[in-house]
Amino acid sequence: MPSSALFSAAIEQAINRLLSLDSDSKARLSRLNGMRLYLFIDPLPNAICLVFSTQVDVLTEYDDHSDVVAKLDDKSCCIQTRVSTLPSLKDTNQLTRLIQQGELTVDGALSVAQQVSGLFQHLDIDIEEIIATNTTDVFAHSLVSAAKTLSEKARTGSEMVSRVLGNALVEEKQLAAHRLAVMHFSDNVNALRDDTARLEARLNHLESTRSKS
Repeated sequence: MPSSALFSAAIEQAINRLLSLDSDSKARLSRLNGMRLYLFIDPLPNAICLVFSTQVDVLTEYDDHSDVVAKLDDKSCCIQTRVSTLPSLKDTNQLTRLIQQGELTVDGALSVAQQVSGLFQHLDIDIEEIIATNTTDVFAHSLVSAAKTLSEKARTGSEMVSRVLGNALVEEKQLAAHRLAVMHFSDNVNALRDDTARLEARLNHLESTRSKS
């Protein structure tokens, strides 16, 4: 299977798994039935297309941006943006600002993009409760607390990557990162690795304690 197809399949599985954890998402998903959202995300080599029905199908789109825009109908929308802009798309109030600032290009039915954004923005998932159904309340609380700490570290590292990549393009499209930026990024990676190791050790300890009780 081509890497692009594997990538689309992984996204599809993740999206549908995420939606399944919130029972209220079915109603929001039903309002998107028959709609399509095309995503051109720099620097991904191919676009992806989200097709909405009782679930979300993720397809690899091989046509270029102009060809996709030419075939849009009143139930489809095409977005062109960068990876660093994706987190802002979850807030529908940010769409107009991003378009005005040139961070986002939207063709076709804007309402489709707004509804897709709302589908994920309003997700209400109680991770702690899900974990607790298969373990114990104490174990679930400890795991979620540790995961939140790790997530914050990961977010900091991701923001650093975005800043480095965003300022890395120079003349003749050669990449060059400032030495201090690289050092800072390296520090964030090391901190994230250490936190991951501590989380793994804590989970092993909690699991061992639970097994003995």
